[in-house]
Amino acid sequence: MTYYAGYDIGGTNARLKIFDDRLDALHTVRRRIRDATAPGDVADTMVDMLEEGCEELDIETDDVDAVGVGLAAQLSPDRRTVRNAPNLGWRNIDFVELFEDTLADIVETAPSIRLVNDLNAQLWGEHVQGAVEGVGDVLAVYVGTGIGGAILADGHLVTGADGNAGEIGHSKVVVGGRPCGCGEDGCVEAYAGGIHLERQVAELIADTGDPMLQQLETEEGIDLGAADEMIERHHDVGDIWEQATDFLSMVIANAVTLLNPRVLLIGGGVFENCDNFRSITLQKAVPIVLEVSRENLEIEVAALGDVSGMIGAADLARRQ
Repeated sequence: MTYYAGYDIGGTNARLKIFDDRLDALHTVRRRIRDATAPGDVADTMVDMLEEGCEELDIETDDVDAVGVGLAAQLSPDRRTVRNAPNLGWRNIDFVELFEDTLADIVETAPSIRLVNDLNAQLWGEHVQGAVEGVGDVLAVYVGTGIGGAILADGHLVTGADGNAGEIGHSKVVVGGRPCGCGEDGCVEAYAGGIHLERQVAELIADTGDPMLQQLETEEGIDLGAADEMIERHHDVGDIWEQATDFLSMVIANAVTLLNPRVLLIGGGVFENCDNFRSITLQKAVPIVLEVSRENLEIEVAALGDVSGMIGAADLARRQ
């Protein structure tokens, strides 16, 4: 039997699923990488994970025919080089070559390896097994730590001339505005991405010393879910939400008008855990979509969660 591997590499954790040739998941491995995110360290961890997964399944590492690696990054057109991965601090890293060299210690024949933008992987996973299975025209917008997007047109991922289509989180909403993790200023992510919402609330706490707001501070950072429940009781937090949803809804509405998808697929931790933030964004976005583009628009919530990226990465790798 032939096997396929799909990785989801985040700024904190790396996850791996091994699939059979029907794309049924057989085993999952998870490792924390937050304290060792250098490219060589991540490659070593990924190889260890693959070895562990194969041992658990009692298969040889050489039985893995293709490996897909999904990560939040801007990639080179040949899908070998990570041009910019803000959450990992990588720039211009030929990660496929590095991973191939590291894999050489445990395999006789290197599997096919494909780097995939994490949102492309997640949308593809939802397309083959999830909320938009079989739907040909989809715009995906995920609001989590950052904001990512991906596009399906006529059943094909739209990747653009240089492989970086769908970077909706880096649509500019304020010229010279708040700094974004991508290295530029004024991106919608810098206002409405989860880490930036946290920073704005933290700035508010530092400026005001408000005991009510201080309750939002936890060991892991700002509790955005609790902040979301507070927006009607605390006007300053409400103002942050108002501005963020203004910007985000405008960007989403313009993208829907431009692309005319059948489905707007939404997901990500902020949309999942902040009901007010999600509902306000959609309430603002839908009415300002061009009428002919919204008439038959459907809105779906991502169904597979974090698993979708590993499914999508593995399937895209086996198709290349």
